[in-house]
Amino acid sequence: MKFTIYPSVVHDATVTVPGDKSVSHRALMLGSIAEGTTEIGGFLAGEDCLATLTAMQAMGVSIEQPTDTDVIVHGVGLHGLRAPADALDLGNSGTAMRLMAGLLAGQSFDTTLTGDASLTSRPMQRVITPLTRMGASIASREGNPPLTIRGTRPLDGIDYEMPVASAQVKSSVLLAGLYADGDTHVTEPAVTRDHTERMFATMGVSVECADGRVGLAAGQRLRGCTIQVPADLSSAAFVMLAVLLSENATAVIRKVGVNPTRTGVIDILQGMGADISLENPQLHGEEPAADIRVRSSQLRGGPVDPGLVSLAIDEFPVLFVAAAAASGKTVFSGLEELRVKESDRIATMVEGLRKLGIEVEETPDGAIVHGGRFSGGAVESFGDHRVAMSLAIAGSVASGPVTVSDVEAVDTSFPGFCDCMRALGMDIRTDRPRVIAIDGPSGSGKGTIARLVAERLGYALLDSGALYRLVALAAVRRDIALDDATKLAEVARNLDVTFGTSDSGDESIRLDGEEVAVELRTEDAGAGASAVAAVPAVREALLERQRAFRRAPGLVADGRDMGTQVFPDADLKVFLTASAEERAKRRHKQLKDKGMDVSLAALSRDIEDRDRRDSERSVAPLKPAEDARILDSSGQSIAAVTQIVLDWVADL
Repeated sequence: MKFTIYPSVVHDATVTVPGDKSVSHRALMLGSIAEGTTEIGGFLAGEDCLATLTAMQAMGVSIEQPTDTDVIVHGVGLHGLRAPADALDLGNSGTAMRLMAGLLAGQSFDTTLTGDASLTSRPMQRVITPLTRMGASIASREGNPPLTIRGTRPLDGIDYEMPVASAQVKSSVLLAGLYADGDTHVTEPAVTRDHTERMFATMGVSVECADGRVGLAAGQRLRGCTIQVPADLSSAAFVMLAVLLSENATAVIRKVGVNPTRTGVIDILQGMGADISLENPQLHGEEPAADIRVRSSQLRGGPVDPGLVSLAIDEFPVLFVAAAAASGKTVFSGLEELRVKESDRIATMVEGLRKLGIEVEETPDGAIVHGGRFSGGAVESFGDHRVAMSLAIAGSVASGPVTVSDVEAVDTSFPGFCDCMRALGMDIRTDRPRVIAIDGPSGSGKGTIARLVAERLGYALLDSGALYRLVALAAVRRDIALDDATKLAEVARNLDVTFGTSDSGDESIRLDGEEVAVELRTEDAGAGASAVAAVPAVREALLERQRAFRRAPGLVADGRDMGTQVFPDADLKVFLTASAEERAKRRHKQLKDKGMDVSLAALSRDIEDRDRRDSERSVAPLKPAEDARILDSSGQSIAAVTQIVLDWVADL
C-alpha cells in the first residue's frame, strides 16, 4: 500500500491520538499475571498490542474487549499461565517479544516466540544474555527469533549492568525478576523509559530507583488495578511535526503521556525553536499526562545532545524531517540503536530525505542533515511505520506530490493516522481498495444488501458469517466442542473452503470439497456460528483471512464486527437493523422458500436469544462502530435500502 501526499495547508485543530503502545503492552502482560482484575482504558488497538493480547489469551488468560479501547484482564497470578498450544506469533512487535522473553523465562512450561519477517530479523541476544545469566534456557537462530524458551523455575536474581541503554532489556530482566530467588538489580548507562517501574508501583510491587540503578526485591506479587493509558507521545510527535512545518496553525493534542523518560523529542524540538507547551497536567495512575499545544515555528539546526537519545529513541525519524526543514545543519550522533529497529532507520531516513532533495551525510552513528526545501518524489519506507509517517509529513510541505510506499505497518502503532492528518488539513490519500462494511444483527438483511451493493459496484464480497458457520460445522463434524478454544482455532486456521457460484447461479460453498451452502444456512449452523464467534482465538485466526478479501476495486464486507474489528478503517460503515419481529418474519419466509418448515415463534425466540448473546459477548460484541451510519430497514424494500447505501457510497 502507498500514501500519496499533496502540498497542504494545515489549519488549527484539536485532536487526539491513540493510546500509548508501551503502556498498553505492559498493562496486558502485567494484568495477566496479577491477582484480580485489571481494567484498561485508552488501550491502543493496534496490531502490535493486539498480538500481545492474543498471546496472553493463548496462555489461558481471560481477556474481554467491550470496546476497541477498553480491555478487562482477569489475572491468573504469577504462576497461573498455561502452556500455549502453538508458537506465540507476536507479529511485528519487538517490545512484545523482548518483554515476553523475560515473562516466560521463569514459567514451568516451554514456549516458542516468533513473528513476521521484520521481527525475526531483529537481534534478541541483548535479552538472551542477561536472562541466561539468571538461569533461563533460550534457544535462538544465532541471536534472532524464533526464540524457544524452556520452562525454568525458579530463576536466580541478577545484578546486571546493561552495555547499551534499552528499556526493553531492562523490563525483560525485571519481569524475569518476579520469578527469581533473590533480588534483581539493573544498572543502565543512560536514562530509559520507566513505564514498567511505574506500573509495578501501581500494581503494588516495590521498586527502588536511584542513580541509574533499579532494584526489585524477590517474592512480590502484582495486584489487579485500573489503568488509564495516556495518548502516545510518539504518535503525537507526527501531529507536532505537521503543525511546526506549517505556515500559520495551532493544534492541541489531548491527554498525551509526558513521562519525563519519553519527552526528549519535545526537548530537542524546543531546542530547535519549536513553540510547544504543556497544559492541563494530570496523572494517569503513575503516568503523567498533559495537553500539548504546538504552533507553527521557524526551526533552526544545530548539534543534538547525545544525552537525549535514549529519551527520544523512537522519534528520530520525526526529528530528521524537522532538521531537513530547519535552517542550517543539524548533527545527530549516538544513534547506533536505530540501526536495529524495524529498519535501519538511519539508512532509510537518509535515503528518503535525499530522494526528496535534501542534502544528508550519513555517519556510523547518525547523520548530518542540511536544511532545505522538500521536492516531490517517490520514497520507500522499507516497512517501517515511523519512517512511513515521518516522510508523509514531509510531503505536506513539499513542492510537489510525495508517494511513500510499503506503509501497511502504520497500523501497528497509529491506526487512524490518515484520518488524524486529514483533520489537520493534510491532503493524504491511499491506494488501498475501498471497503464498505455492513454490520447488523441476524435477519437485518445485511447479507442480501451487501450482495446487491457489491454487484452494483463491481466489488468483491465477504460474507464473514459464512466463515464462522464453516468453523462451527467443521468442528461438529470432527466432534470438537464449541468451547474448546485451542482446537477451534486450529480448525479456523486450516479450513479447506472455497466460495463460488454453482452452475445454476446459486451460492456455492465447499468445505473439504463438499458442497455445504444449504447446510450453512440452517438455524443450527447460525447458532454454532454465534458460539464460535465468541471465542477470541477463533476471531484472531480468521482476522487476517477476512482482511485478505480486500482487493481492487473494492470490497463489501457483511457481518457483525466488520466496521469495529476487521476493517476499522472502512470507507463507509453501515449498521443495518430492523425490529426483532420483522427480522423473524423475514427469516421465516426465507426458510419456507427453501422448503424448510420452522415455527415463527421459535424463530423470534432464537433471534432475541442470539441478539443477547452477540451484544453481551466479551470479544467484539455486536454494536455499531462509533462512526457508523445507522440504517433501520423496517418497512423498507430491499431496493430502497440498497439505494440508500449506494447513495452513501457515491457521497464518499
